[in-house]
Amino acid sequence: MIKRIILLLSVVLLFSASAVAQKINGKVTDEQHNPLAYVNVILQTADSAFLSGTTTDADGFFELPFHEMAKYISFSFIGYNSVVKKVKNDIGIVMLEPDAQLLGEVVVKDYLPKTQIKGDALLTPVENSVLAKAGSANDVLNQLPGVVKSEEAFEVFGKGAAIIYINGRLVRDNAELEQLNSNEIKHVEVVRNPGARYDATVKAVIRIQTVKKVGDGFAFNLRSSVVLSQKNDYINQLNINYRYRGFDFFASLAYLDYSYIQDTDIKQTLYSKNLLELSQNADFTGRSSALRPTLGFNYQINDNHSLGVRYVPNKPLQNSSNNDSYSIALVDKIVDDTTHTISKDLANDDINHQANIYYYGRVGNLNIDFNTDILHSATNKKTHYDEASRLHENRVIETQNSAQNRLYASKLVLSYPLFKGNLSVGAEYSYTKRRDEYLSEAGFIPSNISLFKENDITAFAEYGYPLPFGNVSAGLRYEHIIYDYYENDVRVDEQCRKYDNFYPNASFAAILGKVQLMLSYSVKTNRPSYYQLSNAGMYIDRYSISKGTPSLQPEIHHDISLATVWKFLQFSLSYQHVRDAIVHLGTSQENIDNAMVIYYTNFAEDMPKLSAVLSVAPTVCFWNPVLTAGVEKQWVQIEYLGEKINLNKPLPYVKFVNNFNLSKGFMANIDYTFVGKGHTVIYELLKPTHCIDFRISKSFLKDALNLEFKANDILKGSGEEIIMYSNTYKINQANRRDSREFIFTLRYNFNSAKSKYKGTGAGEAQKSRM
Repeated sequence: MIKRIILLLSVVLLFSASAVAQKINGKVTDEQHNPLAYVNVILQTADSAFLSGTTTDADGFFELPFHEMAKYISFSFIGYNSVVKKVKNDIGIVMLEPDAQLLGEVVVKDYLPKTQIKGDALLTPVENSVLAKAGSANDVLNQLPGVVKSEEAFEVFGKGAAIIYINGRLVRDNAELEQLNSNEIKHVEVVRNPGARYDATVKAVIRIQTVKKVGDGFAFNLRSSVVLSQKNDYINQLNINYRYRGFDFFASLAYLDYSYIQDTDIKQTLYSKNLLELSQNADFTGRSSALRPTLGFNYQINDNHSLGVRYVPNKPLQNSSNNDSYSIALVDKIVDDTTHTISKDLANDDINHQANIYYYGRVGNLNIDFNTDILHSATNKKTHYDEASRLHENRVIETQNSAQNRLYASKLVLSYPLFKGNLSVGAEYSYTKRRDEYLSEAGFIPSNISLFKENDITAFAEYGYPLPFGNVSAGLRYEHIIYDYYENDVRVDEQCRKYDNFYPNASFAAILGKVQLMLSYSVKTNRPSYYQLSNAGMYIDRYSISKGTPSLQPEIHHDISLATVWKFLQFSLSYQHVRDAIVHLGTSQENIDNAMVIYYTNFAEDMPKLSAVLSVAPTVCFWNPVLTAGVEKQWVQIEYLGEKINLNKPLPYVKFVNNFNLSKGFMANIDYTFVGKGHTVIYELLKPTHCIDFRISKSFLKDALNLEFKANDILKGSGEEIIMYSNTYKINQANRRDSREFIFTLRYNFNSAKSKYKGTGAGEAQKSRM
């Protein structure tokens, strides 16, 4: 199979080289020879009529197909004087000089940036805008239209969790976003329908490009935060960077200390041989701390070639949690037991290792992007359960759960101009091995050892073609996956799988007057995590266990999206059709009376969903508001006690961001987020959530020193309550978290410079599944 893919890529590249048409190319810089990105480049006739256009890339390069009627080529960018040159194949370096008047009136003055459609993404400039003073990358993303911050990740409304890149490198730990200062960000791109070069499981992408620093020398920045709540958090980080000629050495050391508190009420009902009703109140507390160094270098051989290495060892110092719960169980409305359970988790994880090696180059018109990733990790957790029962025997249970992960992955992407457009082809290979061990001394919970082995071979191609009023692109991704499953070291043939799937995508972008629009279609998937595939039963309490399902099938998503931008208005509409959705259900345990098992399964019916988002972002003097309103509507039915229940209530969402650019270096924010009642997948949100955040900051020493105060969830309105039905099982759960926080942050930058690391990573879907 690998030989076939290599042969296919070779044939395509040879064909591309033979069929290429003449091109007009060059590079645009400022007066200090720094590359300028997103400069408008327009090809014109002798009477200045428009023929075709493009914008420069992050390195200032541009490329346009040659046209027989072309006479002039113009270059324009806000804050700079426009330049017009006569057409020739190699334009060379074009230098733009600042427009003094525009610099005074537009560029230096803080403003709310206007989002525009750029390629496959919605691009929002950050540099020289009010967002540059937002604080951290977390704060920037939280203010973007249609981007929602959840407990674990950032989501694109209507799409789900997004993977995030910084300078082409995948962010593997979202703590890194808090460590990136907003004034180091050049722009942010939000991709609502990723193309074939991304894994078929990726539904949304956020790409962050930082401001490029020039010159040699030493730089460092410090960040220290104290988070005051019921239990305090501490974040401290030092980043250092040294540049000499083409070498860029970087290192960082972070100490992170987090804690959490959650109070939960759970009511479960199970209809089986008897009626079981279980009511619980649980107090969860936990603390985790880690020491996270990063080491690496980038070597810029010349303008066309660079390579680098990045190594991240992660040593968890503490990872513990406690659960103090009271429960009462009724069987056929009669008290069966009341229990007080104290469980303690203590993890003793090994050092986790991640390494990335990359090469990025340009040979003639051929762009080469190669990455290799290695990941080794191991987790070990012991849990002690102490159950005190009023009517039955007391229980003391010890369990041990360990997991070992190995990943080796490589990815190659080649891009080449072809027939006035651009062709990208690539291949990716990954090998994954995970071993789970669940050991229990209790006879009613069997010990289990699960082993997963997976080989993924992927090939993809994308082609984009410019039009006089926009562009059109299409892509196809092929994935060949061999999945082997072993239980207690014995291969289980009926649970082993082989997948051969094609995932197409297409998009059309146009500029109609002052309106920009983009229409796109894609097919995606969602593969079950290794935890969801594990057959090991994990003890919850004497009435319930949880387990995975080795026979789970991947989800299939069909997505049609429309995005439009006009001045300060932005509107997005998306329709998704999901088949074999992976859901979390409950049922009775086999051969055990009055006991339930919580498990994963593929939903029997398809799940169609429609989502819409409208954002308004005007500028009113020193006030820069962004009002975003969205709604999700699905058409789903689920069976409960022999009857069909409609899960069709629309789910509304509102976010109102208010930036105030005050005098003397002060910046303030007051933000409000609302999520209403409604249905999502098989859950119903029973109460709306409200969240009000406040932030104020002050810069000193020409922005080298920044002091910041934040208050999150001031009214503590972000707790949620949900209900879920499935056949003979129902659960109602209400969560209240320690969400009100007061955060004091100090940032200091000395000759700040972000690393020029360009690694994009490989095997990202497999990493997330681990």
